Amino acid sequence: MTQTNIVVIGGGFGGLYTTKHLAKKLKKNKDVKITLIDKHPYMTMMTSLHEVAADRVDPSALKYDLQRLFSRRKHVDVVTDEVTKIDQKSKKVIGKNGEYPYDYAVLAIGSQPNDFGTPGVKEYGFTLGSLDDADRLRNHIDLMVHLGAQERDPERRKQFLNFVIVGTGFTGTEMAGELNSWKPELAKRYNLHPDEIKITMMEMAPTVMNMLDRADADKLKNT
Repeated sequence: MTQTNIVVIGGGFGGLYTTKHLAKKLKKNKDVKITLIDKHPYMTMMTSLHEVAADRVDPSALKYDLQRLFSRRKHVDVVTDEVTKIDQKSKKVIGKNGEYPYDYAVLAIGSQPNDFGTPGVKEYGFTLGSLDDADRLRNHIDLMVHLGAQERDPERRKQFLNFVIVGTGFTGTEMAGELNSWKPELAKRYNLHPDEIKITMMEMAPTVMNMLDRADADKLKNT
């Protein structure tokens, strides 16, 4: 029989779940080959990025080796490549390092942080959508506290030590909580009082955690 090629693009939660589900369901079908493609050789535990940004865990703790995850699945190939195009006419997924024929292609390429066109965000703000983002944010927070501790002008000192988190969804709320837990360590490191480090949460809606039931959101707000 002719081999059936299934190509899954993206090694995040969606791509990983899809590949595992298909591999299990089709494990007895020797005529099916599944190819998982991602630009990284690992899956990132995206739900814990705030822990890296607040210096609670090492970035390596959020990386799960894709080859290792599928090492026992003989009909699954894991490829590290950056997809640049899908040629629907010739039914090929084209990457920087190769081409991958498909009968079925699954797009699981994830998402990007949205600044909603707010002026100044791209130039001056920080997003939290990848390990690189988390690294940059952690380093920036540490640097600002360091500079704030050295600053003698009271107003400039306040500016260095005030952190504004825009958005009170899961990511924003978790980031605020982690940063609040990091405050005592930062203060001790740079000889500050923890109360000098201010955390401000900003939300467009009149309430926080609007994806939850109001009763649950109110409980969280009061913690």
